[in-house]
Amino acid sequence: MEIRLIRHTTPKISKATCYGQLNLDVDSSFVQEAALIQKTLGSFQVDKILSSPLIRCKKLADTLFPEHDIIFDKRLMELNFGDWEGLPWTDIPFQDMNKWTDNFIRKGPPNGESFQTLINRVDDFESVIHSGKDKSVAIVTHSGVIRAFIMKYLNIPADKIFSLQLNYGAIVKITVHSEAFQQVEFIKG
Repeated sequence: MEIRLIRHTTPKISKATCYGQLNLDVDSSFVQEAALIQKTLGSFQVDKILSSPLIRCKKLADTLFPEHDIIFDKRLMELNFGDWEGLPWTDIPFQDMNKWTDNFIRKGPPNGESFQTLINRVDDFESVIHSGKDKSVAIVTHSGVIRAFIMKYLNIPADKIFSLQLNYGAIVKITVHSEAFQQVEFIKG
């Protein structure tokens, strides 16, 4: 089985803003970014398309795969930053930020979720990927979700996964040869 994880394009928001599940539209560069992703995907034949229901992923999935049915699943949404959603990072109290960053794997922002909760969502979601006899799956999603997949398939510890850079429009190919052997390839980082 081949899985292509596709990160959404640039969202329409200041880079200095905390967002995760904030339902943002795409930036004016969307058409150009989507065209580059489409070109990079080339003639990739896909059996199943899955996507986060957030606008920035839904628009990309609809654009990349207009002739396919797309399954939208909330488990593919980005980390929920709770009370911090939409705030400039500089408006989040330093001591609150430190409490979170000291243990972001197990502790979420106020009324948000921890990275472990996101990992659990991705683990729960895996049954959807492997249902049926699909040989190729495309997943349009977010950085945190892609990191959770990479962690699983490369056995990278959660506290190290944010060392990987995943730009907007990144494409990661996971080839599952067997339960014991998978390969991960960064097609576009």
